Amino acid sequence: MKLVKLFVLIALFCGISLFSVSIATALDEWVHIDLEAVVNTKLVDHQWWTLNPGDSTLSRLPIGEIGEFEGPDGKVEFQIIDGAIVIFGTNAAKWPKAVNDIVIGGKAKFVYFFHATGWEQNGVPSYKFVMHYRSGKKEELEMISGFNSDDWCHDGAGLQDDNSVWGWIKKEGGPCGHAGLITTKWENPRPDDWIETIDAVSLELGSVPVIPAITLGEATLAVDPAQKLAVTWGSLKSPRGF
Repeated sequence: MKLVKLFVLIALFCGISLFSVSIATALDEWVHIDLEAVVNTKLVDHQWWTLNPGDSTLSRLPIGEIGEFEGPDGKVEFQIIDGAIVIFGTNAAKWPKAVNDIVIGGKAKFVYFFHATGWEQNGVPSYKFVMHYRSGKKEELEMISGFNSDDWCHDGAGLQDDNSVWGWIKKEGGPCGHAGLITTKWENPRPDDWIETIDAVSLELGSVPVIPAITLGEATLAVDPAQKLAVTWGSLKSPRGF
């Protein structure tokens, strides 16, 4: 029995080694971040900024699907669920001032944010994304109305940032009869360091950010072979060991 386990473990080590090499070299074009655990508003039959029953242009998104949206240099995939992250702005003070620990757990060359605001605070940062790395480092992306962010009902308004475009616009739905969402591409300055989590943080001005989706571009799968090995090793060991 011990000999059988030894052969199984040798095969396992060989498989993990090959798996480690492949995951280190193979990139996925898109990795869609699962926001289910952190969303705090609904899109369908609700006003996302109050959570009261009502209509919203965002209910016209392809809910429950992976959709293709405009990006600064081509189409970008986002996974759309019936929910979004909303954070504090003085025009809707019920929301949390930060939504922390959005789980990423992978490497990526780019992070794409799908977002807008209710209301706006032109020319100054009103919220930010904070990327936390396995190494303990962090990076920040500030969001500024008119530069890389804007009021969702100002769909089509010019954005100064070359890495931000209106990714989706729909000319129906409440409360404006039209609205949109922006795709912002952020180039990761630490592409070889795992992004563990991302925080969405309000800077406590008038803008009320809404974030329905986040996608990684040119990313490794969010799998750590060492962790898989530890789990498998534990399942193979008997209570008494070898």
